[in-house]
Amino acid sequence: MANVLKIVFLGIIGFGLLIYLTAPEQPSTNKSKIVNKSVKITLSTLPNYFEIIGGGYMRKQELFKGNEESFIVVLNHDSLSLVKSLNKSLNKKMILVANISNTPWFIKKLAVNGKLEELNINSKIPFINDGSGELINALNLNDDTQNKYFIYKVSKDNSIIKVLESTIKEGALENGLSDLEIQNYVSLLLKQLK
Repeated sequence: MANVLKIVFLGIIGFGLLIYLTAPEQPSTNKSKIVNKSVKITLSTLPNYFEIIGGGYMRKQELFKGNEESFIVVLNHDSLSLVKSLNKSLNKKMILVANISNTPWFIKKLAVNGKLEELNINSKIPFINDGSGELINALNLNDDTQNKYFIYKVSKDNSIIKVLESTIKEGALENGLSDLEIQNYVSLLLKQLK
């Protein structure tokens, strides 16, 4: 019996070491990044390719058409609960972004990517998986508060400005929201897309 316990214990330690030693390097956290507010954000500062949930990769030129106004909606953890409702209420050129760059890699591989695909089923809205944090860094966004979301307007001249920073109820992704709460949050968000 003691030998079995030793084997189990050594197996657990070995598995932990295997995960630790093979883990990819995490992107630097946004919290330590110094935001330079004097830098003008434009389409040229964004990455050239984006990972689209359920659709592979897409070039920046395909996602952002020239001389066309659009909106980037960055969703943190709890605000991801609005994705299904936003898919039903499409009335503007909107691009959703899942800000998951600070999620541990093991959790991303096990749960997050599957959950994002589940939220985005039958969607007509492009939904970017920003696991590397490149897009968030390009937007000079250093806030990954779980219940916040951010809206950026991409103007016809390719400049990008922040239009709104707002919050939703904490625990919304795990505990859910009532129909009235969803309606209120979505209507507030959609009002900004003008």
